[in-house]
Amino acid sequence: MRKLILTVALGLTLSSVMAADGVATVILPKGTNLKQLVVSYASIDNMISARRQSDLKIVYDTIPVKKNKAEFKLESSVPARYSIEFGEKENADFYAAPGETIKVEVTKVNPLDYTVSGTELMEGLTSLAAVTKPIEQQYYAIASSGNVTREQLEPIMAAYDKAVKDFIGFNPKSTAVPFAILDLEGEDFLNAYNALTPEASKSILMPMAEIQKEKVEKELEIERRQAEMMSGNTPAPDFSLPNPEGKMISLADFRGKWVILDFWGSWCGWCIKGFPALKEAYKKYEGKLEVIGIDCNEPREAWLAGVKKYSLPWVNVYNGEAPALLMEYGIQGFPTKAIINPEGHLVDVTVGEDPTFYQKLASFIE
Repeated sequence: MRKLILTVALGLTLSSVMAADGVATVILPKGTNLKQLVVSYASIDNMISARRQSDLKIVYDTIPVKKNKAEFKLESSVPARYSIEFGEKENADFYAAPGETIKVEVTKVNPLDYTVSGTELMEGLTSLAAVTKPIEQQYYAIASSGNVTREQLEPIMAAYDKAVKDFIGFNPKSTAVPFAILDLEGEDFLNAYNALTPEASKSILMPMAEIQKEKVEKELEIERRQAEMMSGNTPAPDFSLPNPEGKMISLADFRGKWVILDFWGSWCGWCIKGFPALKEAYKKYEGKLEVIGIDCNEPREAWLAGVKKYSLPWVNVYNGEAPALLMEYGIQGFPTKAIINPEGHLVDVTVGEDPTFYQKLASFIE
């Protein structure tokens, strides 16, 4: 449910299929009346390393459908993810290595329902989906109903985690396990990763688990550092950044006052939605509190335009795309607001636009 989502649209022009090549066969239900299918693929290596859509180097093509059946060759050099389009948001996806034989059997087109077989990996992923998909559907049905509390969703999320862990426990040697563990978080993920069997580690999807491991280890280190800093005994990391006039502003300049660091960007809708409440707090605690807006991940011109457009009355500084300060404060999303006490110690970090932030602020200042 919280899987590292890697979405691509795939395609490949093919006129003939040789028995020695990897082949995918698509079986459609009778009466479908489709004359062709759009198919595409991207290598797993490109999916992992891509920084932007163009880096995926997606290959597209259209293949003919004859008597509710279509065939196409697989990429001959590298493992890849394939996708067969059945509408704007309806794709039949699978992973395959060169030389493999895949069967995609579509039982229903609208809504799309299909199974993939032919390899240990895809049969494992099909088994995993059989136990997780119903829970996903339940989750999204409740989550989209409106006025949903976290308490309502937590049992469903717990059931999902249990289903994933049960699959791993019952199928420890399956090459689908490196994919399954992507749904686990934090220590659960690391424990599962460290328990991977030699057989499971041979999966073509193992690079995804390796990338996730790096990400999870970094997140846990950030959480550890944040917990240490929010003890109130650790000085907040200092910085020196330029304001709109080019003057360098340091956090140390505001020792003796409460300070809110607002990490934001004009590209961030929730950052902008939070400005009215932040302005109210700034006015309410005038003389006791300073706000420092730290703009991130956009050109200087966009930052200056944003400061002017939203009439931001507090101290504004520009961090741009520099990662060092974000790492020091453990910033994982925007907006993030950090509260620093008059002694210069960090006492709270809140990610997202959360109304409880101002309750915490009041408990510190008042």
